Amino acid sequence: MTAVPRYSLLAGYALSALLAFGILTLWVRGRWAVAAFQLALFAIVAAWFWSYAWIGAALRLRWTLAPLAFIPCWAALQLQFGTSLAPWHTSEAAITWLTCLLAAFLMLQASAHPRFLRWFPDALLVFGSLLSVQALLQLFTSRGDVFWLFPSGFPDRVLGPFVYHNKYAQFIELVFPSALWRAVTHRRLAPLCLVSAAIMFAGVVAGASRSGFAILLLEMAAVLFFAWRRQLLSSRSAVVIAMQGAALLALWGFLAGWDFLAQRLTGVDPLSDLRWPIMRSSLAMVARFPVFGCGLGAWPVVYPEFATFDNGLFVNQAHSDWLQWAAEGGIPLLLAMLSFAALLARPLLRSVWGIGFLAVLLNAAVDYPFQQLPAFAVLLVSTAILAAEAGAADPGHPLG
Repeated sequence: MTAVPRYSLLAGYALSALLAFGILTLWVRGRWAVAAFQLALFAIVAAWFWSYAWIGAALRLRWTLAPLAFIPCWAALQLQFGTSLAPWHTSEAAITWLTCLLAAFLMLQASAHPRFLRWFPDALLVFGSLLSVQALLQLFTSRGDVFWLFPSGFPDRVLGPFVYHNKYAQFIELVFPSALWRAVTHRRLAPLCLVSAAIMFAGVVAGASRSGFAILLLEMAAVLFFAWRRQLLSSRSAVVIAMQGAALLALWGFLAGWDFLAQRLTGVDPLSDLRWPIMRSSLAMVARFPVFGCGLGAWPVVYPEFATFDNGLFVNQAHSDWLQWAAEGGIPLLLAMLSFAALLARPLLRSVWGIGFLAVLLNAAVDYPFQQLPAFAVLLVSTAILAAEAGAADPGHPLG
Protein backbone atom coordinates (compact mmCIF):
# COMPACT_ATOMS: atom_id res chain seq x y z
CA MET A 1 0.00 0.00 0.00
CA THR A 2 1.47 3.35 -0.98
CA ALA A 3 1.47 6.41 1.24
CA VAL A 4 -1.09 8.34 -0.78
CA PRO A 5 -3.82 5.71 -0.63
CA ARG A 6 -3.22 5.36 3.12
CA TYR A 7 -3.93 8.95 4.09
CA SER A 8 -6.46 9.33 1.30
CA LEU A 9 -8.21 6.22 2.60
CA LEU A 10 -8.44 7.76 6.06
CA ALA A 11 -9.78 10.97 4.55
CA GLY A 12 -12.39 8.93 2.67
CA TYR A 13 -13.58 7.23 5.85
CA ALA A 14 -13.68 10.58 7.66
CA LEU A 15 -15.68 12.11 4.82
CA SER A 16 -18.11 9.18 4.88
CA ALA A 17 -18.70 9.63 8.62
CA LEU A 18 -19.22 13.34 8.07
CA LEU A 19 -21.74 12.67 5.28
CA ALA A 20 -23.70 10.43 7.68
CA PHE A 21 -23.67 13.22 10.26
CA GLY A 22 -24.85 15.70 7.63
CA ILE A 23 -27.81 13.53 6.64
CA LEU A 24 -28.83 12.74 10.22
CA THR A 25 -28.92 16.46 11.06
CA LEU A 26 -30.82 17.67 7.99
CA TRP A 27 -33.82 18.44 10.19
CA VAL A 28 -31.95 20.97 12.32
CA ARG A 29 -33.21 24.49 11.69
CA GLY A 30 -30.34 26.20 13.45
CA ARG A 31 -27.20 27.18 11.61
CA TRP A 32 -24.93 25.12 13.84
CA ALA A 33 -25.39 21.80 12.03
CA VAL A 34 -24.49 23.18 8.60
CA ALA A 35 -21.62 25.21 10.04
CA ALA A 36 -20.24 22.16 11.88
CA PHE A 37 -20.53 20.06 8.72
CA GLN A 38 -18.72 22.61 6.57
CA LEU A 39 -16.00 23.35 9.13
CA ALA A 40 -15.34 19.63 9.62
CA LEU A 41 -15.06 19.17 5.86
CA PHE A 42 -12.58 22.03 5.59
CA ALA A 43 -10.58 20.44 8.43
CA ILE A 44 -10.45 17.07 6.63
CA VAL A 45 -9.31 18.78 3.43
CA ALA A 46 -6.66 20.74 5.33
CA ALA A 47 -5.40 17.52 6.94
CA TRP A 48 -5.26 15.83 3.53
CA PHE A 49 -3.22 18.67 2.01
CA TRP A 50 -0.91 18.70 5.02
CA SER A 51 -0.29 14.98 4.52
CA TYR A 52 0.18 15.49 0.80
CA ALA A 53 2.69 18.29 1.39
CA TRP A 54 4.78 16.17 3.77
CA ILE A 55 4.44 12.74 2.15
CA GLY A 56 3.75 13.61 -1.48
CA ALA A 57 3.09 10.96 -4.16
CA ALA A 58 0.29 10.88 -6.73
CA LEU A 59 -2.55 13.37 -7.07
CA ARG A 60 -5.77 12.25 -8.75
CA LEU A 61 -7.59 14.78 -10.92
CA ARG A 62 -10.49 14.37 -13.35
CA TRP A 63 -12.25 16.65 -15.78
CA THR A 64 -15.43 16.12 -13.75
CA LEU A 65 -14.00 18.50 -11.15
CA ALA A 66 -13.81 21.36 -13.66
CA PRO A 67 -17.55 22.18 -13.76
CA LEU A 68 -17.71 21.97 -9.97
CA ALA A 69 -14.73 24.34 -9.67
CA PHE A 70 -16.38 26.76 -12.09
CA ILE A 71 -19.49 27.24 -9.93
CA PRO A 72 -17.99 28.88 -6.80
CA CYS A 73 -15.68 30.89 -9.06
CA TRP A 74 -18.71 32.13 -11.00
CA ALA A 75 -20.39 33.11 -7.75
CA ALA A 76 -17.24 35.03 -6.75
CA LEU A 77 -17.34 36.88 -10.08
CA GLN A 78 -21.00 37.76 -9.51
CA LEU A 79 -20.05 39.25 -6.16
CA GLN A 80 -16.99 41.01 -7.54
CA PHE A 81 -18.82 42.71 -10.40
CA GLY A 82 -22.02 43.37 -8.47
CA THR A 83 -24.32 41.30 -10.71
CA SER A 84 -25.84 39.39 -7.79
CA LEU A 85 -29.11 40.88 -6.55
CA ALA A 86 -28.70 39.12 -3.19
CA PRO A 87 -24.98 39.12 -2.29
CA TRP A 88 -25.43 37.40 1.08
CA HIS A 89 -27.32 34.50 -0.50
CA THR A 90 -24.70 34.28 -3.24
CA SER A 91 -21.95 34.04 -0.63
CA GLU A 92 -23.84 31.19 1.06
CA ALA A 93 -24.28 29.40 -2.27
CA ALA A 94 -20.59 29.84 -3.08
CA ILE A 95 -19.62 28.15 0.19
CA THR A 96 -22.06 25.30 -0.48
CA TRP A 97 -20.62 24.64 -3.92
CA LEU A 98 -17.08 24.95 -2.58
CA THR A 99 -17.86 22.19 -0.07
CA CYS A 100 -19.25 20.09 -2.93
CA LEU A 101 -16.01 20.61 -4.85
CA LEU A 102 -13.80 19.76 -1.87
CA ALA A 103 -15.83 16.67 -1.00
CA ALA A 104 -15.65 15.51 -4.62
CA PHE A 105 -11.87 16.05 -4.56
CA LEU A 106 -11.50 13.99 -1.38
CA MET A 107 -13.72 11.25 -2.74
CA LEU A 108 -11.60 11.14 -5.88
CA GLN A 109 -8.41 10.72 -3.83
CA ALA A 110 -9.97 8.02 -1.63
CA SER A 111 -11.16 6.11 -4.69
CA ALA A 112 -7.52 5.40 -5.55
CA HIS A 113 -7.72 2.65 -2.94
CA PRO A 114 -9.70 -0.40 -4.19
CA ARG A 115 -10.81 -1.16 -0.64
CA PHE A 116 -12.63 2.17 -0.34
CA LEU A 117 -14.02 1.82 -3.85
CA ARG A 118 -15.72 -1.39 -2.73
CA TRP A 119 -16.54 -0.25 0.79
CA PHE A 120 -18.39 3.00 0.15
CA PRO A 121 -21.33 1.68 -1.93
CA ASP A 122 -21.85 -1.10 0.63
CA ALA A 123 -21.70 1.39 3.49
CA LEU A 124 -24.13 3.71 1.71
CA LEU A 125 -26.51 0.80 1.14
CA VAL A 126 -26.39 -0.27 4.80
CA PHE A 127 -26.87 3.33 5.94
CA GLY A 128 -29.75 3.88 3.54
CA SER A 129 -31.40 0.60 4.51
CA LEU A 130 -31.25 1.30 8.24
CA LEU A 131 -32.46 4.85 7.72
CA SER A 132 -35.37 3.68 5.56
CA VAL A 133 -36.50 1.25 8.28
CA GLN A 134 -36.28 3.98 10.92
CA ALA A 135 -38.07 6.46 8.63
CA LEU A 136 -40.98 4.10 8.02
CA LEU A 137 -41.36 3.30 11.72
CA GLN A 138 -41.14 6.96 12.61
CA LEU A 139 -43.73 7.88 10.01
CA PHE A 140 -46.37 5.65 11.58
CA THR A 141 -45.50 6.06 15.26
CA SER A 142 -44.46 9.69 15.58
CA ARG A 143 -46.54 12.81 15.05
CA GLY A 144 -43.96 14.62 13.00
CA ASP A 145 -41.16 14.31 15.58
CA VAL A 146 -37.71 13.51 14.17
CA PHE A 147 -36.30 10.36 15.77
CA TRP A 148 -39.34 10.50 18.10
CA LEU A 149 -37.58 13.24 20.08
CA PHE A 150 -37.28 16.49 18.16
CA PRO A 151 -40.28 18.51 16.90
CA SER A 152 -39.98 19.11 13.16
CA GLY A 153 -42.69 21.74 12.85
CA PHE A 154 -44.64 19.46 10.50
CA PRO A 155 -47.55 17.23 11.55
CA ASP A 156 -46.96 14.34 9.16
CA ARG A 157 -44.88 12.84 6.33
CA VAL A 158 -41.63 13.36 8.23
CA LEU A 159 -39.36 10.45 7.27
CA GLY A 160 -36.30 10.13 9.46
CA PRO A 161 -34.30 13.37 9.28
CA PHE A 162 -36.13 14.39 6.09
CA VAL A 163 -38.92 16.84 6.86
CA TYR A 164 -39.78 17.12 3.15
CA HIS A 165 -41.04 13.87 1.63
CA ASN A 166 -39.56 14.58 -1.81
CA LYS A 167 -36.09 15.02 -0.32
CA TYR A 168 -36.45 11.58 1.27
CA ALA A 169 -37.54 10.18 -2.10
CA GLN A 170 -34.45 11.67 -3.73
CA PHE A 171 -32.23 10.08 -1.10
CA ILE A 172 -33.86 6.73 -1.85
CA GLU A 173 -33.43 7.31 -5.59
CA LEU A 174 -29.70 7.58 -4.91
CA VAL A 175 -29.51 4.32 -2.91
CA PHE A 176 -32.25 2.16 -4.45
CA PRO A 177 -30.25 1.00 -7.55
CA SER A 178 -27.43 -0.16 -5.26
CA ALA A 179 -29.80 -2.51 -3.42
CA LEU A 180 -31.15 -3.91 -6.69
CA TRP A 181 -27.71 -4.29 -8.26
CA ARG A 182 -26.35 -6.01 -5.17
CA ALA A 183 -29.28 -8.44 -5.32
CA VAL A 184 -28.40 -9.30 -8.93
CA THR A 185 -24.64 -9.62 -8.50
CA HIS A 186 -24.60 -11.33 -5.07
CA ARG A 187 -27.30 -13.99 -5.15
CA ARG A 188 -26.78 -15.06 -1.53
CA LEU A 189 -27.64 -11.54 -0.42
CA ALA A 190 -30.51 -11.19 -2.88
CA PRO A 191 -33.40 -11.79 -0.42
CA LEU A 192 -31.98 -9.31 2.09
CA CYS A 193 -31.26 -6.70 -0.59
CA LEU A 194 -34.71 -7.07 -2.17
CA VAL A 195 -36.41 -6.64 1.19
CA SER A 196 -34.25 -3.57 1.79
CA ALA A 197 -35.27 -2.17 -1.62
CA ALA A 198 -38.93 -2.89 -0.85
CA ILE A 199 -38.75 -1.02 2.48
CA MET A 200 -37.15 1.95 0.72
CA PHE A 201 -39.92 1.85 -1.87
CA ALA A 202 -42.56 1.63 0.88
CA GLY A 203 -41.25 4.81 2.48
CA VAL A 204 -41.59 6.68 -0.81
CA VAL A 205 -45.12 5.34 -1.23
CA ALA A 206 -46.06 6.32 2.32
CA GLY A 207 -44.57 9.77 1.77
CA ALA A 208 -46.66 10.05 -1.43
CA SER A 209 -43.87 11.39 -3.64
CA ARG A 210 -45.23 11.13 -7.18
CA SER A 211 -41.93 11.81 -8.94
CA GLY A 212 -40.08 9.51 -6.55
CA PHE A 213 -42.53 6.68 -7.16
CA ALA A 214 -42.18 6.96 -10.95
CA ILE A 215 -38.39 7.22 -10.86
CA LEU A 216 -37.97 4.18 -8.62
CA LEU A 217 -39.94 2.12 -11.15
CA LEU A 218 -37.67 3.42 -13.92
CA GLU A 219 -34.59 2.54 -11.86
CA MET A 220 -35.83 -1.00 -11.33
CA ALA A 221 -36.35 -1.44 -15.07
CA ALA A 222 -32.92 0.06 -15.81
CA VAL A 223 -31.07 -2.25 -13.39
CA LEU A 224 -32.78 -5.33 -14.83
CA PHE A 225 -31.99 -4.14 -18.36
CA PHE A 226 -28.28 -3.75 -17.59
CA ALA A 227 -28.21 -7.12 -15.82
CA TRP A 228 -29.75 -8.72 -18.93
CA ARG A 229 -27.35 -6.95 -21.33
CA ARG A 230 -24.38 -8.08 -19.26
CA GLN A 231 -25.71 -11.63 -19.38
CA LEU A 232 -26.06 -11.79 -15.62
CA LEU A 233 -29.70 -12.69 -16.20
CA SER A 234 -31.41 -14.52 -19.02
CA SER A 235 -34.49 -12.97 -20.59
CA ARG A 236 -36.70 -15.39 -18.70
CA SER A 237 -34.92 -14.75 -15.39
CA ALA A 238 -35.18 -10.99 -15.89
CA VAL A 239 -38.94 -11.27 -16.42
CA VAL A 240 -39.35 -13.56 -13.41
CA ILE A 241 -37.29 -11.30 -11.17
CA ALA A 242 -39.19 -8.26 -12.43
CA MET A 243 -42.47 -9.94 -11.52
CA GLN A 244 -41.16 -11.01 -8.12
CA GLY A 245 -39.79 -7.56 -7.46
CA ALA A 246 -43.03 -5.91 -8.52
CA ALA A 247 -45.00 -8.21 -6.21
CA LEU A 248 -42.65 -7.47 -3.31
CA LEU A 249 -42.85 -3.72 -3.93
CA ALA A 250 -46.63 -3.91 -4.21
CA LEU A 251 -46.84 -5.84 -0.94
CA TRP A 252 -44.70 -3.39 0.98
CA GLY A 253 -46.49 -0.52 -0.70
CA PHE A 254 -49.75 -2.01 0.57
CA LEU A 255 -48.30 -2.24 4.07
CA ALA A 256 -47.21 1.40 3.87
CA GLY A 257 -50.55 2.48 2.38
CA TRP A 258 -51.27 3.31 -1.26
CA ASP A 259 -54.25 5.57 -0.52
CA PHE A 260 -52.55 8.94 -0.24
CA LEU A 261 -50.23 8.34 -3.18
CA ALA A 262 -53.15 7.12 -5.32
CA GLN A 263 -55.08 10.24 -4.39
CA ARG A 264 -52.16 12.46 -5.40
CA LEU A 265 -51.70 10.55 -8.67
CA THR A 266 -55.36 10.56 -9.71
CA GLY A 267 -57.06 13.29 -7.70
CA VAL A 268 -54.98 16.30 -8.74
CA ASP A 269 -55.19 18.02 -12.10
CA PRO A 270 -51.58 18.19 -13.38
CA LEU A 271 -52.34 21.42 -15.26
CA SER A 272 -53.36 23.11 -11.99
CA ASP A 273 -50.04 22.32 -10.32
CA LEU A 274 -48.50 25.58 -9.12
CA ARG A 275 -45.07 24.41 -10.29
CA TRP A 276 -45.87 25.32 -13.88
CA PRO A 277 -46.47 29.07 -13.32
CA ILE A 278 -43.43 29.13 -11.03
CA MET A 279 -41.37 27.55 -13.81
CA ARG A 280 -42.70 30.09 -16.32
CA SER A 281 -41.59 32.85 -13.98
CA SER A 282 -38.16 31.20 -13.81
CA LEU A 283 -37.98 31.25 -17.61
CA ALA A 284 -38.77 34.95 -17.51
CA MET A 285 -35.89 35.40 -15.05
CA VAL A 286 -33.56 33.56 -17.42
CA ALA A 287 -34.65 35.86 -20.26
CA ARG A 288 -33.93 38.91 -18.06
CA PHE A 289 -30.52 37.68 -16.81
CA PRO A 290 -29.23 35.33 -19.54
CA VAL A 291 -25.49 35.90 -19.15
CA PHE A 292 -24.60 36.52 -15.49
CA GLY A 293 -27.83 35.44 -13.85
CA CYS A 294 -29.41 37.15 -10.87
CA GLY A 295 -26.91 35.64 -8.44
CA LEU A 296 -26.47 32.16 -7.00
CA GLY A 297 -28.97 31.64 -4.20
CA ALA A 298 -30.89 34.78 -5.14
CA TRP A 299 -33.90 33.10 -6.75
CA PRO A 300 -36.25 33.41 -3.70
CA VAL A 301 -35.40 37.12 -3.37
CA VAL A 302 -35.87 37.93 -7.05
CA TYR A 303 -38.89 35.73 -7.76
CA PRO A 304 -41.62 38.11 -6.42
CA GLU A 305 -40.86 40.53 -9.26
CA PHE A 306 -41.70 37.79 -11.76
CA ALA A 307 -44.53 36.09 -9.86
CA THR A 308 -47.82 35.63 -11.74
CA PHE A 309 -49.94 34.59 -8.73
CA ASP A 310 -50.13 35.10 -4.98
CA ASN A 311 -51.63 32.38 -2.79
CA GLY A 312 -50.29 33.86 0.42
CA LEU A 313 -47.38 31.41 0.72
CA PHE A 314 -43.67 32.08 0.40
CA VAL A 315 -42.25 30.45 -2.74
CA ASN A 316 -38.78 29.36 -1.70
CA GLN A 317 -37.52 27.52 -4.78
CA ALA A 318 -38.15 27.26 -8.52
CA HIS A 319 -39.22 23.60 -8.21
CA SER A 320 -36.79 22.89 -11.03
CA ASP A 321 -33.10 22.99 -10.25
CA TRP A 322 -32.23 23.21 -13.93
CA LEU A 323 -34.31 26.36 -14.37
CA GLN A 324 -33.07 27.79 -11.09
CA TRP A 325 -29.45 27.25 -12.12
CA ALA A 326 -30.13 29.05 -15.39
CA ALA A 327 -31.91 31.92 -13.57
CA GLU A 328 -29.29 32.34 -10.85
CA GLY A 329 -26.13 31.75 -12.88
CA GLY A 330 -27.25 32.42 -16.41
CA ILE A 331 -26.51 30.16 -19.34
CA PRO A 332 -22.87 29.62 -18.19
CA LEU A 333 -24.02 27.91 -14.96
CA LEU A 334 -26.56 25.82 -16.84
CA LEU A 335 -23.83 24.70 -19.25
CA ALA A 336 -21.54 23.85 -16.33
CA MET A 337 -24.16 21.57 -14.81
CA LEU A 338 -24.91 19.98 -18.18
CA SER A 339 -21.18 19.38 -18.63
CA PHE A 340 -20.94 17.81 -15.19
CA ALA A 341 -23.82 15.46 -16.01
CA ALA A 342 -22.38 14.60 -19.43
CA LEU A 343 -18.91 13.82 -18.06
CA LEU A 344 -20.37 11.52 -15.43
CA ALA A 345 -23.07 9.82 -17.48
CA ARG A 346 -21.04 7.05 -19.14
CA PRO A 347 -19.10 5.85 -16.05
CA LEU A 348 -22.25 6.08 -13.92
CA LEU A 349 -24.11 3.87 -16.38
CA ARG A 350 -21.16 1.49 -16.41
CA SER A 351 -21.26 1.16 -12.62
CA VAL A 352 -25.06 0.58 -12.75
CA TRP A 353 -25.59 1.44 -9.08
CA GLY A 354 -24.48 4.97 -9.92
CA ILE A 355 -27.57 5.58 -12.06
CA GLY A 356 -29.16 6.80 -8.82
CA PHE A 357 -27.41 10.14 -9.31
CA LEU A 358 -28.69 10.39 -12.88
CA ALA A 359 -32.18 9.70 -11.51
CA VAL A 360 -31.80 12.58 -9.06
CA LEU A 361 -30.74 14.85 -11.93
CA LEU A 362 -33.90 13.78 -13.74
CA ASN A 363 -35.97 14.56 -10.65
CA ALA A 364 -34.27 17.96 -10.52
CA ALA A 365 -36.29 18.92 -13.60
CA VAL A 366 -39.43 19.13 -11.43
CA ASP A 367 -38.03 19.57 -7.91
CA TYR A 368 -35.03 20.94 -6.02
CA PRO A 369 -32.77 18.17 -4.63
CA PHE A 370 -29.67 20.40 -4.79
CA GLN A 371 -31.19 23.38 -2.95
CA GLN A 372 -31.67 24.26 0.74
CA LEU A 373 -29.72 21.37 2.30
CA PRO A 374 -25.94 21.75 1.74
CA ALA A 375 -25.06 18.38 3.31
CA PHE A 376 -27.49 16.58 1.02
CA ALA A 377 -26.02 18.27 -2.06
CA VAL A 378 -22.54 17.21 -0.91
CA LEU A 379 -23.73 13.62 -0.51
CA LEU A 380 -25.18 13.61 -4.04
CA VAL A 381 -22.03 14.98 -5.64
CA SER A 382 -19.66 12.80 -3.59
CA THR A 383 -21.58 9.62 -4.40
CA ALA A 384 -21.62 10.52 -8.09
CA ILE A 385 -17.83 10.96 -8.15
CA LEU A 386 -17.21 7.65 -6.37
CA ALA A 387 -19.68 5.77 -8.57
CA ALA A 388 -18.07 7.23 -11.70
CA GLU A 389 -14.66 6.05 -10.51
CA ALA A 390 -16.09 2.60 -9.85
CA GLY A 391 -17.54 2.53 -13.35
CA ALA A 392 -14.30 3.72 -14.92
CA ALA A 393 -12.39 1.03 -13.04
CA ASP A 394 -14.53 -1.66 -14.67
CA PRO A 395 -14.28 -0.95 -18.42
CA GLY A 396 -14.95 -4.53 -19.42
CA HIS A 397 -18.68 -4.28 -18.92
CA PRO A 398 -20.70 -2.96 -21.85
CA LEU A 399 -23.23 -0.23 -21.30
CA GLY A 400 -25.95 -2.14 -23.11
